[in-house]
Amino acid sequence: MLRAVVGVGANLGDRLSTMRAAADALAHVALVDGRSHVYATAPVGPAQGEFLNAAILIRFHGCPADLLDALLAIEVKLGRVRGERWGPRTIDLDILWIEGRLVDTLELVVPHPHLLERAFALMPMLELVPEARDPRSGAPYRIPSGDVRRLPDLL
Repeated sequence: MLRAVVGVGANLGDRLSTMRAAADALAHVALVDGRSHVYATAPVGPAQGEFLNAAILIRFHGCPADLLDALLAIEVKLGRVRGERWGPRTIDLDILWIEGRLVDTLELVVPHPHLLERAFALMPMLELVPEARDPRSGAPYRIPSGDVRRLPDLL
């Protein structure tokens, strides 16, 4: 069984409702052990609206590739259309971290390749798993500086 953190983000439409719908859909394919607060941040990439980000701690019976397939299916169900890289999107689900595991395939890299640079991903993740360590180095994760604000909402 995988213990993993899934990042949930959105910057189009009713962001919070869509993020909660994604979390609810994820609960049908994995055991949800926790949901973080929601964090707001400026987007990475082209000019676009503010992003909302959160994280979900799960236990998943299956391999990382199967989890990725489940996340992609949830995105499609919730109207995700892939266009411009890092462009606006209704929902974005990423496997941020899997406890004790490294994955490096053409389809999937875990920990997320930009995790160490993104406070908006690390803050909600560490809210759920404060003891999380980088499986490459064994070092505990530290939150980098970034303009991120925590909202009162829980995912």
